Formats: sequence, C-alpha cells, structure tokens
Amino acid sequence: MCFWANKRVVVTGGAGFFGHFVVERLIAAGVAEVTVPRSRDYDLVDRSAVQRLFADAKPDLVFHLAARVGGIGANRAKPGLFLFENAMMGLT
Repeated sequence: MCFWANKRVVVTGGAGFFGHFVVERLIAAGVAEVTVPRSRDYDLVDRSAVQRLFADAKPDLVFHLAARVGGIGANRAKPGLFLFENAMMGLT
C-alpha cells in the first residue's frame, strides 16, 4: 500500500514557483487529496483563518512553503512587515 494513498495534504504556497512542483510530485505519488490554500481565502497570518483552513481541509500533513514576497523594492519599503508576516505564518 502506498504511504500517500489515504493522505490529505495541505501545501501552503502550492501555487507559487516552488510549491507547484511539490504539488505535482504529491499528486504523482498518489496523494488522495491536495489542498492549496489561496491568500484570498485564508490569511495565513491570521490564527482564526488557519484554524478554519485546518477545519476545512482536515490535513494529515502540511507542507508550509508560503511566504509574503514582493521583490527588492517592497522589501526595502516594508522590511518589518515582511518579517512579521512571514514569521507569523510559520508560527501559526
């Protein structure tokens, strides 16, 4: 029996550059259900939104690949905001 056969997996950042490759590999490996939360639906900085994501997806595993990014200009303009939001996504 395949390890992945009955697993529900959440991949935060699964629509991003790296994340979509992870999603493709999980599907190819036979994962039963892959959920890729979108920021418009789940703000991963907000604890209640993360709790709602977990209630909706009921994951067995989570690959956390999401990050708030915006390029050099955005990082220079708001370094504290990017640091805070990325830290909170990881901690939550």
